[in-house]
Amino acid sequence: MKKLTLTISSLLIVMSSYSQIQCSGLTKSNDQCKNIVKQGNLCYLHDLNYTKPSETETKICSGITKSKNKCKNKTKNKSGLCHNHKKD
Repeated sequence: MKKLTLTISSLLIVMSSYSQIQCSGLTKSNDQCKNIVKQGNLCYLHDLNYTKPSETETKICSGITKSKNKCKNKTKNKSGLCHNHKKD
C-alpha cells in the first residue's frame, strides 16, 4: 500500500512540474484560443510583445560583383557569402 501511495504522489509531483495552461486570448469569433501556454497567460498569437527568436543573424555578403562593387545580397551563411559567391 505504501508503494502505491508513493508512486501516485511522485506522479502528481512530476505532472505538476510540467504545468501548462490554455491561452486566455480570444479568437475573432470570440471563442477562447485553444493554444497551450507554458509561461504567462497568452500564446504567441495574442501576446503583443512576442518576438520570434532568430536562429542566426543576417549579414550583408562580403563578395565582390563582376563590376568590382560590393555585393548587396543578405546571407545567414557562416562564411559571410551569399548563394552567388559561395563556392560549393
